[in-house]
Amino acid sequence: MFNRPACLVSYFAAWNSHGIDEIRQHVSDAFGTNTRYFDPHRVATGVEEFSACLAEFRTQRPDAEIVWTSGVDSHHHLHRYTWEVRIAKQAIVAGYDVVEVDVAGKIVAVFSFFGPLPDIG
Repeated sequence: MFNRPACLVSYFAAWNSHGIDEIRQHVSDAFGTNTRYFDPHRVATGVEEFSACLAEFRTQRPDAEIVWTSGVDSHHHLHRYTWEVRIAKQAIVAGYDVVEVDVAGKIVAVFSFFGPLPDIG
């Protein structure tokens, strides 16, 4: 098992939860006060806004599963890793996150990117 900080385990559990109460609980376990989340399609601040984003995602993709595709690389309260969204075990999108945590190990900010990095050309 890769070294996965507890906040990231809760964060992934939130993405894979189906009920809003379960989502909120996992997000509350992962996030600090006024945590910020950014991806190419959404921005959210705090537990309630991010929980609403996850509930919307779950409505749009009820059968989706978010899975780790790498270990976690960490330094200076920062973590990065890759992931995939899968439906029926088929990847529909891949990406990576850079996550900042506070001294208590709670998420301060998530910067999520979709797809591979662009070519240098």
